[in-house]
Amino acid sequence: MSESSPMAKGWRMPLVLLLVLISGIALLWWLEQRETQRTSEEKSARLIGKFSPSAVKKLEFWRPATEKGKEGNTLTIVRNDLPKTPVNMHASHWQIVAPERVRTNDQAVEKLLEILTESYDQQVTQEPNDRAAFGLESPLAVLTVYNEAEQALQISLGLSAPASHKRYVQIGVDGPVVLVPAKSIDGLMQSKEALRDKRLFANQLLPSIQTFSRERPNEHLELGKKEKQWYLRRPLQDLASEERVSQWLQALVLAKGSTFVALQADESSTVHEDWLLAMHLSQEFQERVRIQRRDNRLLAWRAGEPDAMVLDSHLSDELDKPALELIALRPVEQAAQLHKMAITHQGKTVQAEKKNNEWSKPVWKGIEEEVLTRDAWHGVQAKERGEPWLSITVWQEQQQRTIPFWKVGEAIFLAPPNRPMQLELTHFQAKAFQETIKALFAEE
Repeated sequence: MSESSPMAKGWRMPLVLLLVLISGIALLWWLEQRETQRTSEEKSARLIGKFSPSAVKKLEFWRPATEKGKEGNTLTIVRNDLPKTPVNMHASHWQIVAPERVRTNDQAVEKLLEILTESYDQQVTQEPNDRAAFGLESPLAVLTVYNEAEQALQISLGLSAPASHKRYVQIGVDGPVVLVPAKSIDGLMQSKEALRDKRLFANQLLPSIQTFSRERPNEHLELGKKEKQWYLRRPLQDLASEERVSQWLQALVLAKGSTFVALQADESSTVHEDWLLAMHLSQEFQERVRIQRRDNRLLAWRAGEPDAMVLDSHLSDELDKPALELIALRPVEQAAQLHKMAITHQGKTVQAEKKNNEWSKPVWKGIEEEVLTRDAWHGVQAKERGEPWLSITVWQEQQQRTIPFWKVGEAIFLAPPNRPMQLELTHFQAKAFQETIKALFAEE
């Protein structure tokens, strides 16, 4: 016998065991795949929808009226297969066209169609002779979907099954009644109002807005964008605050309503609480919204819609925002760095110049950062204030500009160069600035 025989026997046994293990794993995997396929096939056989949500081109959704004595009506919704252009890029993928054409909540429609992808647990009966027993004589909802070939499928929602959280659903006009899990019918339980878009504006992308205006009795406020910078065009022409304009537009553009009421706008209204908002994204696309306060409610009318949407009453604070709260509050633009400064006070002038981009004394840096390039408290209408308390001349690149300051009690006002209004410093700025001026001229 060869000496290698015991060694050969030593490695053959582990190899055999390994092959057995691999064969066992392969068998288990095959059985699992077969069971998965069988389960999938059974689930597909019990699928409620005979075509997918993506194949739906039109749908009709009925729910009973919420008020006693009234009949429920049917919403007809069609798919919008529009190419993306500047005019319709913000249009919904779905459109309610009956009983009126109104803006539509895409997410709610997609949720409604989720029932097509659900599989029922079991079939109760093939031919429901007693429809009332399943709550199908007066169903809680009826959804009818149509594909491109005009094939229709009706799904009716009935009652809960006894001693169960499952619900009766009938597939087809005269089709079988099946049981489905309660969570499967969430979309069918939506109110018809939930399918309407409750956003005040369809476009909610702030960077795409080119102009925005607000009209109210005796005032027209208009903002325009130029090279990504906001400017106030009316009631005065001035540089606008990027931060404040963005916050204001966000509050208005992202606003949503809570419900709808059957009221028409009062076109002859001249009351103070009446606003007309207009947003332009381009020459071709604009949105206009009329807002009025009626019966202690803030109501919005969107163009082309038959009724009013109820808004949160707190939105009126933003609707009444004074134009001067939107202007830029920095006396000097921060983009162009100061390199020289001179202050004239009580007939004396002191000046300093940056060297290696640094001021010679911290006091000059403080004036630049805390007064000249920091937001003031608010803007005020320009008026004659007499002889300035002091003036600061600044040099930016090749420009030289002088800014007069006035002291009125504890308040300090200034006139930023080449702008039509004046600014008032915050209380902290005014107090710190006066201390700085005293120290600066005391040294001189």
